Amino acid sequence: MNLCQTKIVALLLAASCSTTACSAQIDSSKPLLTRGFEVEPNVRLIGRIAHPRLTESSGLVASRQFPGVFWSHTDGGGPKKQYLFAMDTSGNSLGEFFIGNALIDDWEDIAVDDQKHLFIADTGNNDLRRRTVTVHELDEPALNSGLSIISPRRSWQLRWPGESFDCESLFIWQGHGYLVSKVFKDARAQIFRFPLTDSKAPIVLELIATTKIESPVTGADISLDGKLLGLVAKSGAFVYRIDGDVARAGKGKPHQNKFREGQIEACTFVPEGLFVTSESREIYLFTDEEFRTK
Repeated sequence: MNLCQTKIVALLLAASCSTTACSAQIDSSKPLLTRGFEVEPNVRLIGRIAHPRLTESSGLVASRQFPGVFWSHTDGGGPKKQYLFAMDTSGNSLGEFFIGNALIDDWEDIAVDDQKHLFIADTGNNDLRRRTVTVHELDEPALNSGLSIISPRRSWQLRWPGESFDCESLFIWQGHGYLVSKVFKDARAQIFRFPLTDSKAPIVLELIATTKIESPVTGADISLDGKLLGLVAKSGAFVYRIDGDVARAGKGKPHQNKFREGQIEACTFVPEGLFVTSESREIYLFTDEEFRTK
């Protein structure tokens, strides 16, 4: 069986099997680099999202205070989709929390800082009619806290400096939030930032970098030490060596793994590589050396 046939068989198997069947095929006790099976060079299928209501994983981030916990959410907005889900590396459900005292229009990504906060990117703008988008900050909940509802502690209303864009990517670094534009027709993805200081008035986003990525970006994350910036797009996964300076993403050429899976929407760094989820429930690990943080 050639590489292309192997990839097709693996993807069809993953898409069609039940959670129980997938668990039998993928031993969750194994190290990530040996778990599951390779669907393409340096891309392993390592799990499957189990929670029945986490149907379209649109954002993903690894907790920095609870080892082995990953936060995700479904695409869209409204009361039925305002839930934060916790899972492990295999996709097993660990808990869920309703987001109260906020109306989420189109939740597209989630990020984390070093101060035990999570950030919600209500930034989806498919029809380009939204003049402002919103990022909410909330305290990261403990799984054993007994809470079922959590609320934002503060929020930012944001405007693009020019015409409106769609946006599905957020990351946090050194007192700033960063959004990545999702553009089409071979336009290059751009990175914008805003300060994480209190502001009642809408903030105009500041353009920091224009990348060489000419594919719609659907997720982003920055490594804990700020050395790596990871992005996923329709044309694969990318990583920039930025060494703490996000503007460097506009100056250099990224490393790219050209694995194409049209449902990939979210990513976060783990020591073994770039941990990625798909809206069709698959969990992948991009294992290229360039993606690894250890």
